[in-house]
Amino acid sequence: MMKILFVVHEIDFADHIAIAHLSSIAKQLGQLTFFCSLDHSDLPATVGGLKPDVVAYSVNIMGYRAIVEAHKRAMRVSNFISIMGGPHPTYSPETFSESGMDAYCIGEGEYPFRDFLIRVEQGEPFDDIENLITKEKANPVRPLIRNLDELPPADRDLTISNSLLKDAPKKTFYATRGCPFACAYCSNNYYRKLYKGKGPLVRRFSVDRLIQEIERVKGKYRMDFVKFGDDVFVPRASDWLVEFAEKYSKRVGVPFNCYLRLDTIDDDLLRLLRQAGCFSVHLSADSTSWHVREHILRRHMQSENIVERLRKIREHGINTYVNFMLAAPESTLQDDLDAIRMCKEGRVTYPSFSTTVPMKGTDLYNYCVEHGFIDPQTHKSDMAGCLEKSTLSCFSEHEKKVRYNVYLLGSVIAKIPFPWDKLAMALIKTVPPNRLFKRVRKWVYQYYITNKIYKLPKEKLWK
Repeated sequence: MMKILFVVHEIDFADHIAIAHLSSIAKQLGQLTFFCSLDHSDLPATVGGLKPDVVAYSVNIMGYRAIVEAHKRAMRVSNFISIMGGPHPTYSPETFSESGMDAYCIGEGEYPFRDFLIRVEQGEPFDDIENLITKEKANPVRPLIRNLDELPPADRDLTISNSLLKDAPKKTFYATRGCPFACAYCSNNYYRKLYKGKGPLVRRFSVDRLIQEIERVKGKYRMDFVKFGDDVFVPRASDWLVEFAEKYSKRVGVPFNCYLRLDTIDDDLLRLLRQAGCFSVHLSADSTSWHVREHILRRHMQSENIVERLRKIREHGINTYVNFMLAAPESTLQDDLDAIRMCKEGRVTYPSFSTTVPMKGTDLYNYCVEHGFIDPQTHKSDMAGCLEKSTLSCFSEHEKKVRYNVYLLGSVIAKIPFPWDKLAMALIKTVPPNRLFKRVRKWVYQYYITNKIYKLPKEKLWK
């Protein structure tokens, strides 16, 4: 029996679902699993006390450097076999040699991790395992898991019981894997190329499997609200959604939020979601410019009647969180200012704005490099940039400041009645971003997220 220590950079508003699945695979093999989050625990101290046989790192786009530094310090404390999985090794496999890891796991990890643990326990080399990169070779990926229900039940206890999530009012679940769309700014396109010919990218758990997981968590932990973190929870009214609406409302009965694709929404879909208990939905409109949506961001929306669809959702009694990507390449300042008007006309519950950050590995990143909008040597593919002023060279400093003001105050201005909204628009065009604007944005965000999007207790905010 081996001891497996799972490590993440931080635990925030949702536990790492990949670890829950990997832990269940390890336990199925008879191994013991443990958890460490660097934002709450010291890895060298944890390793020194536990003496794990394997340390498995799950690393997102952010946190890689901190993980590598902690790993190097931990190796001086005790001997163990290390493996890193998650978005970072998948999208940046070239960093393997500098990471100090014994292996990188690329792509979907359950079965590669199973084979890896078996080899380690038997003292055998693991250089030929599909999906793994080692010092000896880089192996191709195996086919995707077609039937997700064949996986053992996810070990949600590992992260929930060992973090602040234990008492958090909101819990996150996933009904699917993969996204059917190919937006230029999304890393899913890299995944799509990686797994070309390896099976269907979009797969779905059965309703019963999903409900059982939710029931297990609800039976052990606080759960006032549910968020479904899928890229697209449901694209249309389907037999799966009919079954889900009936069983979720009866067996779970907790209000929920999910992500939808704006142009696939219709009355049948919304009626079923409302029947199930949907309280709010997340949507991306991205830009008011058809050219930017179609040719730069490649949203390829089937319908351009955005305002009508936004109103339709509200008519069904479902609140809306709608995001626009500010300072997208080839967008005009007026495009971003018009986003405020569109939110007002669409009766959006909470208009959200974020600064466009081309992430390494995406088609949008390549486009920006080719056109000289970013310098690949200095550009930071960091999602924190979504909350800051644009760094793209195609905009003037004045345009960047005004667009950042839209990020800070757009959600407020969309709620202000005529003619005061005109005065507010003039304000953000002339007054530079400042602390007051940031405080207003924070307060408005907290109010709407807590009360209108996630319906959470007032004592805490959970994103």
